[in-house]
Amino acid sequence: MNILGVLPLKQIRTGGDRRYLELMELLAERGNTVFVIMNTFLDYTPCHFTKITLSIPYKRRGFPPGSFLFKNAIKKNLAAALAFAQNKGCRSFDVIHIHGDMFLKSALLLRKRLCLPLFYASRCNDIDRAHIMRSKGGLSPKEYFFSCMYELVNISREKQIAKYAELITFQNTVDRNIFLKRTKCAIEKTVIIPGNIGLPRCTPDWEHKNKSEKVEHIVYIGALSPSKGICNVLRAIAELKKRGYALRCSILGRAENMTQTMEFIETLDIKEYISIEGFQEPFSYFATCDLMVYPTLYDAYPDAVLESLHTGCPVIASAVGGLPDLLAYPELLFESGNIQEIADRIERCITEPDFYRRIRRLCEERATAHRFDWAEQFEKAMRRVSP
Repeated sequence: MNILGVLPLKQIRTGGDRRYLELMELLAERGNTVFVIMNTFLDYTPCHFTKITLSIPYKRRGFPPGSFLFKNAIKKNLAAALAFAQNKGCRSFDVIHIHGDMFLKSALLLRKRLCLPLFYASRCNDIDRAHIMRSKGGLSPKEYFFSCMYELVNISREKQIAKYAELITFQNTVDRNIFLKRTKCAIEKTVIIPGNIGLPRCTPDWEHKNKSEKVEHIVYIGALSPSKGICNVLRAIAELKKRGYALRCSILGRAENMTQTMEFIETLDIKEYISIEGFQEPFSYFATCDLMVYPTLYDAYPDAVLESLHTGCPVIASAVGGLPDLLAYPELLFESGNIQEIADRIERCITEPDFYRRIRRLCEERATAHRFDWAEQFEKAMRRVSP
């Protein structure tokens, strides 16, 4: 199968961007011919697929928006891009595949010009995520205004996806059902492909590495932003301090909002328990910490939770987005934003060894359920729509 991808970013910023590159590599490794339109400013050398490079300078969150510039650059250089692919032995493509709606304009242009089916992978339910953030008070007045404006854009994009994509994949049932309800899209046009535990991220040397027997040190991974629930895990630690527990917490992730976070930690009087490590490779932390707490307000199917499961580090997380699909068991889930419930769950892990061992067993079961060939699932779905 000949697959055409689109990723014209200058920088890999999200797990979704990283996973897209992984998928393109894995699909090519399986014997498919894979070309990806990429930005010359992105420092990435593929191992298995072939990149078609275009020079597309843009400013993140600037004007004109990147999506507009991507489309125009591809339109202008399409003939040369196709000639390049032909010189590499690919005379035609069978399917276009993209992750996320930032490249939707580009993909729709390619779909029309090349008369190809579009296989669209939804990575995040931006509309409901925006609703949650506004309702929780996690946005400044400026962010609130732009959130409302972008919602109109996202609704328009959803309608285009429902109308023009030949197949749409979601990572969880909640996001798919919401999309179907909003767009009236036929369920036959959709498929669920969850995230997996597999190479290249989850290597055998980290598998079952965690051997913790008691809870003294927890780990949080994610940006220092309200959307990831950082304040909620800090409040839970403060609550546990009131109950007499000295629980250490390592915080991993992009160090944005550092000043506000440190001020909040000082206010809660828990500075001696907190270590902010910044953006780090997480596996060594998952291997040595006793529990991962993931208090996000919304996530579709977070890689961080899968990576923690891979090492054997038990996880408890908010029951939002795709996390009920991912973790399945009530013992591993808590109500988003419910500080008392988060603190109670951690306290049980500290004081009840049998409960902690059960949490570990349930997480081991969920890890087993997610060890499957992710690229094979995408390839099978693509064959449904390719000519």
